[in-house]
Order: sequence, then C-alpha cells, then structure tokens
Amino acid sequence: MTSRNVSCSSSKVRIVAPYELTRTLRLKPSDSGQNLVDFLCMRFPFIPKETWEKRINNGWLRMNSKPLNSHFVINGRGLISHYSPYVAEPSVPDSVKVIEETRDWLAVYKPAPMPMHQGGRYYKNTLLYILSEMGYSGVKPVHRLDSVTSGLVLLAKNKQTALELTRLFAGNKVRKTYQAIVNGEFPEEPFEVDVPIRRKNGFVFECGHHLAGAKKAVTRFILEERGEGISRVKCFPLTGRTHQIRLHLCHAGFPVADDPIYGMDGDQSGRKLQNSAIMLQSSGIQIDEMGINLSF
Repeated sequence: MTSRNVSCSSSKVRIVAPYELTRTLRLKPSDSGQNLVDFLCMRFPFIPKETWEKRINNGWLRMNSKPLNSHFVINGRGLISHYSPYVAEPSVPDSVKVIEETRDWLAVYKPAPMPMHQGGRYYKNTLLYILSEMGYSGVKPVHRLDSVTSGLVLLAKNKQTALELTRLFAGNKVRKTYQAIVNGEFPEEPFEVDVPIRRKNGFVFECGHHLAGAKKAVTRFILEERGEGISRVKCFPLTGRTHQIRLHLCHAGFPVADDPIYGMDGDQSGRKLQNSAIMLQSSGIQIDEMGINLSF
C-alpha cells in the first residue's frame, strides 16, 4: 500500500536566530485556586517544574508589572507576562505554499510540524508569522490544524469574511476531508465514531461518554486501501474538536500509525514533545454557501 497524499517527506528547514521575547498568558476564572507553579506545569507539561521555579525566582513572570513568587495562588481573571531572555525556537519546514487566493480569502498548504499561531515554544516559526513575512499580514484563521498535521488551511482576508467563515465552520456547514495512515486492517464498511471530547492536561485531550465537561464530537471514516497491518482511510469530521480525528481513530482501535500521543505506544502524559509530522493530512475543504471547493 502506498501513502498517497499522506506524507511526511523532507523539505527545507526554517531556522530563526535566538531572540528576547515577552509572552502573555491569560488566566480564566476556572484557573482560580491553583498554585502558580502547579498551573504552569499543567499548561506546559513538557517544561520541568524546576525550570518554572527558576524563571519565577529570576523575576521573569509578572502580573500588573509586579514579579510573582512561587507561592502565588491564581484568583480570577488576569494576564501574566512571561519574559524570556533567550528564545531558541524549534525548526520547522520552510515550505508554506499558496494553493488558491481570492479578494476575500487565502488557502495555503501548511507543512508539519508547524503550529498555526504563537504559543508554547513557538512564535516566529508559526504559520501566521510566516504568512506575514510573505506579505499576508492580518489574515485571520477560521479553523485550525494541529502542529503535527499537514495540509489545507483556509484564512480570511477581512473581518466580514472571517465572521462568515467562522459562522459556517461553527455551524458544521463545511465539508472537511482528511486522509490518514492507521495501524490495523480497517473495516470495509464506513462507520462513525460519536464520542465526546475534553482537555485532559496541557495539550493532551481525551474522549469518553461519561467525561464531565466533554463536548459532542462525531467523525465518519471510510476505508480507501488496506496493507499488511496498516490502512489508508478518509476521515470526515462532522464537528470540530481539538485532536478529534486522532482521538476517534484511537478510540476505534486504529490509531494514526506514527502518532506520539494517541498512537500504539503513545504518551498521554503530555511530556513527550510533538515535534514531527504524523500521517494525517487535511486534503479537502468544501463550502457550498461560498462556492469554495479546495482539494490537495
């Protein structure tokens, strides 16, 4: 079996020189009562507790211009500023491609691993930052792909189009198609997985029928081709939850073949970095109301 369209082929590498950066971290009422260090370890499980304690002791984490201490307890909403004197971002592929463009929207191919926007270890090596360097400053993402997922991304060029596309994505008026290489011999008959999803910790999510706070999630799967111990499948997410396809394939017993979190030997602690492409690709976006029909 070939991995047609679903590939992790090598490409040019984008490397940026280290730099200083102050990030902001928005607190929510639901974060109240947590110790600052425990909260940071939960949000960023790949950074050791000792590292956060050192950064706090250096006075690099502040609220309202005042340095915080390791005993600080979160109370309500707020913004924490986090200064880093030396940011060395992980490299990403240097191959963002424009697929189609109109006056109102832009469709691009996002390689993997590459995050959509600023967060965690990334700022300049993100899709939005790279697009701004390409002359597309101010474009607005109306959906997202995981860092480790490659393929089609649609962005709006103005506020009105962003609002309209966001409404259509939120209203499940968009037909999205993905392709994946999974472990196991996939069933011949199409089927759906209807299992709610919620955040587990950090960037790790989980699915289950009796998880408090989990949100409805439905994905349809169709077999394309079988190989020896692996299969290529088409995936149609009917809702838009984070890590939905990856979680639902894992739940069905056919995880994405090289998924470091939800794969056969996945680490769901959140401590294992997701720093390589996986065999999952966004290959189609169809929006009838706007006459958009993209495929890759």
